[in-house]
Amino acid sequence: MRKWFKRKNTNSISSQPLENDQDDSEWKVREPMQVAERVLALLAVIGKVHQGNDSKFMGWINQYSIKNYLSPLEYNFFQLDSPEQKTLVNFSWRAEALTSLLWGTRFIPEMPALNEGFNVYSLDSLADIINDPNEFKKNIKLRPDQELQEMEQSLFQEHWRVRDAQLFGKEMPSELDPSVVYERRYGLSWLVGHGDDWDNVPTDT
Repeated sequence: MRKWFKRKNTNSISSQPLENDQDDSEWKVREPMQVAERVLALLAVIGKVHQGNDSKFMGWINQYSIKNYLSPLEYNFFQLDSPEQKTLVNFSWRAEALTSLLWGTRFIPEMPALNEGFNVYSLDSLADIINDPNEFKKNIKLRPDQELQEMEQSLFQEHWRVRDAQLFGKEMPSELDPSVVYERRYGLSWLVGHGDDWDNVPTDT
């Protein structure tokens, strides 16, 4: 299943992609500890999708106080004993936002292709994060600010191409999957400082 993403506060888009509306001087990349906690929160959310209330999984959540890192929407998700399928699907896509954060923290050398989902569990280093979250938080390092900003701008432009195809009935570029592009951009936009919090990251194009 794919999600259909509507743009906020506008009924049209220009015929040419625009620069992201936040001036370079306003960028403020998130602090490494914020990013580490967000990675752990997303791992918890994805775990909840696949493992439900498994006792071992919930033991990990409680042992490392992961619920302290959840956003309000994520916290509400964790209160559901039997989430609807649509809810599970929507939260499962957050794996792609997590992919962007793992790229931003150097756990993924190159940003994976944008036309298919990336299996974060294929990363050997993911086991190290899960097995010792405290060590992960202690040693996390981000890519240089400029590199993060350039990737966010690139994803912004690719998201514009997706929206252009969707709104004007054009063929979707084969190298782009709409949901993958949206989630990757969501993660990077949050990482470089857009939005007041995780649940409210602007994704206009």
